Amino acid sequence: MTTTQTAMARAGTSSRDRARKHVRHFLADFATLQREYPDGYPKMIVRGEGAYVFDEEGNRLLDAGSHLGACQIGHGRAEVARRIADQVKELEFIALDAGISHIYVAELAERLSEIVVCDEPVFSFTNSGSESNELAFKIARTFHARRGEPNRTKIVSRLGSYHGSSIAASAATGVAAFRSGFGPLAPDFLQTEPPTRDGFGHRESSSAAELSLPELEALIAREGPETIAAVIAEPVAIPGAVKIPHSDYFKGLRRICDAHGLLLIIDEVVCGFGRTGRMFGAEHFGVSGDIVTYAKGLTSGYIPMGAVAVSGKVNEVFLKTPLLHLNTYAGHPVACAAALAALDVTEDEHLVENAAEMEAVLRDELNRMRQSVPRIKEVTAIGLLSSVISDVSDVADPDVTIRKLRKDAYDAGLLVRVARDGTNMSAHFYPPLVVGRRDIEDGVRALEVALRKV
Repeated sequence: MTTTQTAMARAGTSSRDRARKHVRHFLADFATLQREYPDGYPKMIVRGEGAYVFDEEGNRLLDAGSHLGACQIGHGRAEVARRIADQVKELEFIALDAGISHIYVAELAERLSEIVVCDEPVFSFTNSGSESNELAFKIARTFHARRGEPNRTKIVSRLGSYHGSSIAASAATGVAAFRSGFGPLAPDFLQTEPPTRDGFGHRESSSAAELSLPELEALIAREGPETIAAVIAEPVAIPGAVKIPHSDYFKGLRRICDAHGLLLIIDEVVCGFGRTGRMFGAEHFGVSGDIVTYAKGLTSGYIPMGAVAVSGKVNEVFLKTPLLHLNTYAGHPVACAAALAALDVTEDEHLVENAAEMEAVLRDELNRMRQSVPRIKEVTAIGLLSSVISDVSDVADPDVTIRKLRKDAYDAGLLVRVARDGTNMSAHFYPPLVVGRRDIEDGVRALEVALRKV
């Protein structure tokens, strides 16, 4: 124990007390948690190893969601730590400013250019998915302005989507709870209906209606295509449930964008780098984006980093006059080292292939659980991204139930994300891509234990 830790212990404080007092946590009402589970929160995680984390009391938990989608290669990888440490000693930081660059960002961009689903990609680097989408919107609007169409400012997103927490990314997000209470959001953001989806992940072809996307066509006609810059879409959206579109959907979306001169922004922040059983989610649907955004799995969470790829067609308008967009830490050398190390682990250990193989195991386990828990309405899985939807219409206070479900899952050895949309309660289960059959079986059984107590 350090001198500071000793002094705090003598003063009667704990890490839990300090976290409650000084740190804002997402979706955590500590006053309510204190009433329901005295001195039980926050749970203090002290280390990670592979697909698991350990709290300060020594409990081992499968991390199937608290990483928020940013833990593809697992926790505690010594090889990534070594690359990060070596980079700090070599060059910890230099900005990409006024003709200055560095070899590490050049290596990462070249490496990414060989694998991303974007034609002749040119990369901008950011610190997060929110920043990536924010920059994508700026690029889309500037692209049209430089081509003589400055009125093309509107961005179309889909209901049930999530694109980040900044003012513009919140405006693009199609979930009311993430948009309300902040005053006016950025203007010229519109939402259209989401695609019909294949809840069980079969991804078979749908009807011709998917190719026509009538709601989007109607919105474009109503607003005027000359006012719309881009459409943004995740390959698989996750708010409320994992929502897998039918295989025809993105073909229709690409056709509509091309017909009306709109750019297609593909948001790979959650789906990218193997989560869905392909390196990128768009690969399931055979579509390339004009602009593609990344984060999370780019470094597997070891260092914050995001990226935006633009196609060669889009980049043409920036060749003579660069985009005036500043980001102090763009292409941070240490983040580049983490990203390159994460890519090495992903490829060397065939983690994308493992996610594809484990999809069948995960779906089988979820369907087995569905038979034993009557309130489950739907299970969905693609790669190692899944959700379970339960009916809580008979529950007196669903929010109390959600907190209890999180607690019961934790006590059973599982960290899982739980949320509610009306009378539907969703549990998102998406572990690191290093998991094997036994990890999935044990994790789903822990979720089953918690759900059976609802």
